[in-house]
Amino acid sequence: MSLISIGVEVDGFRRPARDGLRQAAELGFRPVELSATGREVSPEALSDSGRRHLKRYVEGLGLSLAALGGDLGGRRFADSANLDERIDRTRKILEMAAELRVPVVTGRIGAMRSGDDPRTEMIIAALDQIADHADKTGVIYAVETTETTPDLLNAVLKRNACPYVRVAYDPAALLMEGDDPVAGVQPLADQVAISFARDALQGSGDRPGRETPFGTGHIDFAEYLAALEEAGYHGPQIIRRTNAENPIEEIAAAKKYLEDVLRG
Repeated sequence: MSLISIGVEVDGFRRPARDGLRQAAELGFRPVELSATGREVSPEALSDSGRRHLKRYVEGLGLSLAALGGDLGGRRFADSANLDERIDRTRKILEMAAELRVPVVTGRIGAMRSGDDPRTEMIIAALDQIADHADKTGVIYAVETTETTPDLLNAVLKRNACPYVRVAYDPAALLMEGDDPVAGVQPLADQVAISFARDALQGSGDRPGRETPFGTGHIDFAEYLAALEEAGYHGPQIIRRTNAENPIEEIAAAKKYLEDVLRG
């Protein structure tokens, strides 16, 4: 596990994109995920020259764009009212990723349920369209492990059968929704394209789970990383913090925590 690289989701710094990228470099990260749905970085916001400037800026900091965040919020692809628009925006993010030579776009697809569920079928149909474009661009669209179970997500991906539609594994999201984040690796073993590192407390009764600083939650990172390694995943661990009170300090502490785990 010592060869695993540790990266960071730049949005976690809660700063403008360039400031967040600079902060990531100052903390010693190399791989990063950068959101591609905001005012600063998106297909609509960046011209061809703007994309070239961004690529040079990232490389000049010694960083590597491991992924673009393509989550569109709301009900994602489970909302028929603006479904075509969301599919089109995702296509454009995939195209921008290809231009920037970013291998992965991550995103949530909406809440899926097993059985005969019309919204799940709508999500699957949308994912089929996204798969076609991911295949054309050569960029992986990685579905985040949230709002569904690993078994159902595995079944949907097997049905989709596109090598460019895979998984962005978030152990904390699974834990907060009542799934075992370590056991959940096995059904998706050959489909993990990128892994988020995030800690959380498991919910109980009427109390929902919640994200926590690293080392204060219920994620056993040694077991989690071992499960990923056994599954054949050797990509980066992207630190994700969505509610840190002191983002810079807490992300730096998370980096040290993971480094200690990797040293064993």
